[in-house]
Amino acid sequence: MSTRKRQRSIIKPSCQNVAPPSVLSPLLVEELTVNIMSRLPVKSINRFTSVAKQWNTFLSSSYFIRYHIQRSATSSCLNNHRLLGGGSYGSSFRLSDPLLSIIDNPSPYPTLFGRLLSDIWHDPLIVGSCNGLICWIDYRESGNYICYLNPATGTKSRSPYLRYPSSFNSYNLFGFGYDHINDSYKTVAINCDPNGDTVDEKTLVKVYELGAPTTWKKIQSFPYVPKQSGFLDEPCGVFVKGTLNWLCTRSNDSLVVVSVDLVNDTCKEVSLPRFVDTNRYRVVARPNLSVLGGCLCFSYENRQTHFVLWQMKVYGDASSWNVLFNIPYKDIRIDRNIPNYPKPLLMLNNGDVMMQTSELGDFLLYNPMHNSFKYFEFASGTTLFESIVHIDSLVSPCPTRPHRIRGLPCLYTIT
Repeated sequence: MSTRKRQRSIIKPSCQNVAPPSVLSPLLVEELTVNIMSRLPVKSINRFTSVAKQWNTFLSSSYFIRYHIQRSATSSCLNNHRLLGGGSYGSSFRLSDPLLSIIDNPSPYPTLFGRLLSDIWHDPLIVGSCNGLICWIDYRESGNYICYLNPATGTKSRSPYLRYPSSFNSYNLFGFGYDHINDSYKTVAINCDPNGDTVDEKTLVKVYELGAPTTWKKIQSFPYVPKQSGFLDEPCGVFVKGTLNWLCTRSNDSLVVVSVDLVNDTCKEVSLPRFVDTNRYRVVARPNLSVLGGCLCFSYENRQTHFVLWQMKVYGDASSWNVLFNIPYKDIRIDRNIPNYPKPLLMLNNGDVMMQTSELGDFLLYNPMHNSFKYFEFASGTTLFESIVHIDSLVSPCPTRPHRIRGLPCLYTIT
């Protein structure tokens, strides 16, 4: 009896489009690596810098840092977006959990604020948050230091000591933003003395570039007087498209937006909506600037009953002003007797606008298209003055000589 041996046919896999890792395009590998790494939270990226020297060099490069913050800022998931606020009467800073978890789970009392720093000088002023860097004022006698912190990496620095004239009626304003042309961060300090005899005596403007060897530089011409808020700290500059913007008055008391270009350290006027009476600024009740969807916004109170907000679709083009919403206070249950509120903070991809409605941690999500809204508040037991939106990043506040806060590799947990 013969047995037939079954022949096994071995089918060789096609070699087309298959190559060993050694011959893959370096450009393709780098592109994939950047794409994957840029989606990770900062805490994870910090771990990967210890894998190899090449990884540390790559993940610490200015190219990757800029790419990561760009992806974080434009991401719709809000995993890297948080609320930053001052603690009780400025005694500390606090960061919320990612806004995604707060918005998706709008419980009556969502996440508590985690404390950032508690050993800071009395009543610091949060100037702003830009690309993951927090800028605040460390007040001292007859002047102050401007401090910078990246809470995700635990690095900090400060500016040279800032001196400015002081008088009984003088006040100071500050702004913090990014010069995208030179990849640098700048702080603008404005000292105002309404009793000054000349324009130069009324307003003194200085600029400091973070990490630069030079000290504060004076802007030669600023023929405007920035508007006071009349409540607690003076308004900080609103950062939009490489500029810092303040509401100011001309010599005839008319209201105008004055923009400081952070690339060339010059100022210019930006017109307000032509339908708004700005001939005398007191006619416009509670005017304020903000930014939503990357656009400059101007808000005010109409007839003590409505909150009106205009959005400039194309920065610098006065014809691009449009009314984003006109809300009756009674419809969204906002108390108009609370100064400086409501305060627009963020626009989501679905059109919802997040606004802070009081200094006690009350917030509102409002959809202008559907005229719908929902509330949430933070039960942190901490007063939140001037909360702003903060984005986690790898940007260093000390580009010339980075250093890490001893014992604090990361000041809060990223989830």
